[in-house]
Amino acid sequence: MWWFYTVILGMSFGQVLHGLAQGVRSWRIYDDRRIYLPGTLWQVFLLVLIVQVWLAVTYFRETVTQISILGLVAFLCVPAGIFIMTSLLPGQDGDDDEGAPTYDELFARTRPLFFGVLIVMVLINAVHGILMGELALDMDLLFQSLIVVGGVVGLFLRRPSADAVLAGTMIVLVVLYIAVGYSSVEVIPVD
Repeated sequence: MWWFYTVILGMSFGQVLHGLAQGVRSWRIYDDRRIYLPGTLWQVFLLVLIVQVWLAVTYFRETVTQISILGLVAFLCVPAGIFIMTSLLPGQDGDDDEGAPTYDELFARTRPLFFGVLIVMVLINAVHGILMGELALDMDLLFQSLIVVGGVVGLFLRRPSADAVLAGTMIVLVVLYIAVGYSSVEVIPVD
């Protein structure tokens, strides 16, 4: 099961890195084009979210020896949701065709799905925690609640500057959660 989870997270990580590379390449090739800041920040958000999920799985794997079918479904929703979200972010590949939609227009089309997947992904985990009696008033619940609030706010934003601020806020949120919740990571030596 762990390899499947890791493969999906790895595919997501690769897809986000590819999107970032497209943006940088487009910026370097076309002198008049700037990197689309909200899109780049949402890609960075997905990168730090992937790191957070990977750290959570590392801790989870050490403590859990059995998992229920409901737990497995909830568990697999996270990497699947992240992979879908990476697929919903439009590429910044520099399409110069007349009449081609801008990044802003493309993201506006996928916005409800992008933030909807984020919200549903977190809610599935929260509902699973409630059903299993594992959800407590702690830092994890606060983090999940703030991610859902950010997703709901993202559904209604329409300006690139507001998108950039929300994405930056969400990045800081995940980085703080990683810093506080996973202050150290055990490194397993390879023999």
